[in-house]
Amino acid sequence: MANLTDTQLLAAITKANNSIMGAAEFRDYEHSTLRKLLDAENDVFRNLNQLKESLEQPTKVDLFTRVYTASGTAKEAAHAAAAFPDSFTKDVVYLQRQQKFKVSYKQADNNRFGYDAILQSEMKNKIMSMYLDLSTYVTAWLNTNRSQVGVDSIMLFDETTNDQFDNDNADRDFLFEYIKAAMRKNKYNGMLDIVADQRMAAHYRKLASNGTQNADNTAYQLPGIDLVEEPQLTLGADQTGFVWQKGLVGMTTWNERANTRGEGSIGNNEGLFTTMPDPVLPMSHDVHVKRGVADTSGSAGNVQDIVDEYEITATFTVQGAWESTANATPIFKVVQANS
Repeated sequence: MANLTDTQLLAAITKANNSIMGAAEFRDYEHSTLRKLLDAENDVFRNLNQLKESLEQPTKVDLFTRVYTASGTAKEAAHAAAAFPDSFTKDVVYLQRQQKFKVSYKQADNNRFGYDAILQSEMKNKIMSMYLDLSTYVTAWLNTNRSQVGVDSIMLFDETTNDQFDNDNADRDFLFEYIKAAMRKNKYNGMLDIVADQRMAAHYRKLASNGTQNADNTAYQLPGIDLVEEPQLTLGADQTGFVWQKGLVGMTTWNERANTRGEGSIGNNEGLFTTMPDPVLPMSHDVHVKRGVADTSGSAGNVQDIVDEYEITATFTVQGAWESTANATPIFKVVQANS
């Protein structure tokens, strides 16, 4: 359907937008990874966004370095430390995803879908497209930013080829107990977040169903784990998941000051700068709207039409707690062999 020309007056069809009849056309993923990372925003970023004044402003985080020092065995009269404390700095890079659409006044006049209905439909379309792009980014980010350094535990860490913990098929029914053991061995002791592909998520549910009333109780290992299924993770022959200690990996969004101040006006040369709370996720988008005159006669409009041009932008960053050790992150990839 191009530019609404198929929904002109007199056609006997039903308007289905924003109704149960439009549910199939506008179906979407749950975007579980995106939600999980945004839920950790306050734990990971604290006051970072309040300090940021512009997109171009460099954003850095200063941290102290953790250094092991062997303990002495006796007091000393002339004690002197070997070195002063050390620190390091990490850069925080913000990225953007943007969507554009336009609404014609005279096209709306010629159509059973009015301006408000077209605006709502296009807004929904573009935000859903943005969700997909953001989810694609964050799932790829987890894989790219997984730790390349790990200490062997019950599961062995492959830091030569795949940068992941591997669990043998024979130990599949103990997968989540082994994950907790491996994380404790690497000094991550709190509640664990896991983003799992559909194979691992199905395995999790199977183990969860075997409780104390079953001959083999496998549900005992699941407390302490907050797992979400991510259908957008590529399925392979084995089960795959990403695990980290809750509160150490998250996502935040930021709004430019012109938008938060609400500068400009839609009919003026600069247009209107504003913000819009996301209708589904805990984030806010920058919105810019400009009004102009255009020839839309080729799109069921008019040679002299009023057109509003909309732009929606998400400015965001995804980060994990930083380490001074090269190639070490709090995110671990876990693969459960299925054969």
